[in-house]
Amino acid sequence: MKTKILLISALLFLSSCSFFRVIPESDYSVQSLKQYENDGKYLVLQRGEWAWHIYDLSVGAGIVKARLDAQLGYHLKYIEPKERGLNKFAMRSEPDVINAVHIYTNDTNFNSLDTLIAIPLSSIFEVRSYEYARAASRATKIVPIVVIPIAAFIIIGMVQLSQMSFSMSY
Repeated sequence: MKTKILLISALLFLSSCSFFRVIPESDYSVQSLKQYENDGKYLVLQRGEWAWHIYDLSVGAGIVKARLDAQLGYHLKYIEPKERGLNKFAMRSEPDVINAVHIYTNDTNFNSLDTLIAIPLSSIFEVRSYEYARAASRATKIVPIVVIPIAAFIIIGMVQLSQMSFSMSY
């Protein structure tokens, strides 16, 4: 029986979720956007419902020049996270979610088929980064390990008590 409890706990541990929170970046400049790329961040440019991966940023005189790639892969699932609170993601299969920086623009001088763009910094109205929520993610790994054995112990005890009372009544 202890083996089953340990097995269930291990499975829950492996299937637990990880969480991230959205951090609005209040101070950003052309140089800070370039620094995100230099730091290895995955940059996502968003305009309304459209989103692209941008890379090879170059900067100059309030203009952001970059290459566009429409292939976002699993990042598409995280285009519109909750702004407040925590958001779930699968750490094992999608670890780069917390490495993303989302840049929001209202510039309409490029289309979805362009591969090179140049947008003014003034058209960027928001920048958000995603941050790993360590405490919440850790709790989802620890709680099942503690709760499942206690619940199993209580259930086993109740079953044994009911069997004892059933056998005494006959």
